[in-house]
Amino acid sequence: MKSIILFILLITGAINSFAQEAKLNIKSLNAKNNTVIIQFPVDDTWFYPAKKEIKFGDDSTVNYSLKINKLAWLRINNNTVLIEPGTTHLVFDKGILVQSDKNKEGMLLFNKTNADFYQYRARDYYKKDSTTAGLYQLLENDKNEALKPYTELFSKQKISANFYNEIKRYFSTEQIILQAAIPMIVLSTKQKINNDLDKMWADAYEKYSMNNLQDAFYPDFYYHAKYYANTYLNYYIPLKKGAELPKKDENTSFKIIYKTFEDNFTGKMKEFLLATFLYEEMLQNRYQKVLVDLFDSFKSSYPKSNFTPYLQPMASKIIAYHNEVKKDFEPEQKILANYDKVNSLDSLIGQFKDKTVFVDIWATWCGPCKEEFKYSKDLTKFLKAKQVDMLFISIDKDDAAQQWKEMIKYFKLSGNHVRTNQALRKDLSDKLGNNGSYGIPRYLIIKNGKLVVDNALRPSDKEKLYAQIGKYL
Repeated sequence: MKSIILFILLITGAINSFAQEAKLNIKSLNAKNNTVIIQFPVDDTWFYPAKKEIKFGDDSTVNYSLKINKLAWLRINNNTVLIEPGTTHLVFDKGILVQSDKNKEGMLLFNKTNADFYQYRARDYYKKDSTTAGLYQLLENDKNEALKPYTELFSKQKISANFYNEIKRYFSTEQIILQAAIPMIVLSTKQKINNDLDKMWADAYEKYSMNNLQDAFYPDFYYHAKYYANTYLNYYIPLKKGAELPKKDENTSFKIIYKTFEDNFTGKMKEFLLATFLYEEMLQNRYQKVLVDLFDSFKSSYPKSNFTPYLQPMASKIIAYHNEVKKDFEPEQKILANYDKVNSLDSLIGQFKDKTVFVDIWATWCGPCKEEFKYSKDLTKFLKAKQVDMLFISIDKDDAAQQWKEMIKYFKLSGNHVRTNQALRKDLSDKLGNNGSYGIPRYLIIKNGKLVVDNALRPSDKEKLYAQIGKYL
């Protein structure tokens, strides 16, 4: 009995030594709204959709607690915060961190860190020096320079040892990620990878374990791991060996990337990367069935995964999409006859003489376009009441023809529909673009077959848009 009690005490002590409570007292000054958004760790690492929105009361204060080990990374109102066990008091002014009773100067300094995407920074390094010896030196110098102010803060006891060690780990991770990115950037510009760059690329992976989950807190770590799996292992190494690279469709590519993560990573890092891959791809809202199949495989491998609750609603959306698109078009969803023969905007809108038309230019791959479809129901009701026609112009190419029609059904897009051919796409760019390009979603207002507003408000603007359309009734 004594041995059992001793064992229980030892286990309890071990758990307590790792899982400790961190409490946050968050004060918001001059906030735009009465909410605090906290992105918290899942299994001790970043996972983008893991967010909580907490409303604060009249005192502008919220309290939040979580179990952590020595230190945890959070993002609060888009500020990076490193917290330790115990209670930490934080103050935000207009959403920006201004005060902390722990590691204050370290956190304020860290939130000024260069946030440029790591591949842009890698490109800039190569522009400065194209020799590997020079690149290694630049990377080492910049890491040491980045650490200097933290070393000074630590020497003055203004940041804790845990905080300082985590910052050192962060910049060491960054150095390796940039080292791996430089040869990849060179390859992407179709330049030859010489022997030195080849060794530099391999060295980044050989001397550094990619299975340390703490490193995944680096903002670009997932992309670093994905390019290792997809570009280095699945493209560069076969190319280097002289293998002929087969053409792959999207479904096959997804399966290959997923399997490469499975085969080359272990433990919690593998679970995190697989979950993040699924999240990133499902987030695009292109509703590929293969992602549901891969998600089912993920659930089979990790039946109790803490990532699953964030992925399940996205997978359910894909399933709902494919159930919906089996249906026929509604009477209000009209594909214009011979749309593929329309070569200019003028000839297209000329079909709507004596009418006011609201035009939505979109594409199946455009996330913001699909976000605006949330407001289609109210917009359709307004247009119908005012006898205004709705015209959707998809700039998708031929390979997305089926998905274009499916999304019309799924998003319940009432109105007239066309999909551009190459000539119409060019004409739209010439008429609407700046130096031949323009962003979507883009909205137009047509009156009596003439373009009267070439950059109208969005459906999400609701009453302001309705008033704008009302000027042309």
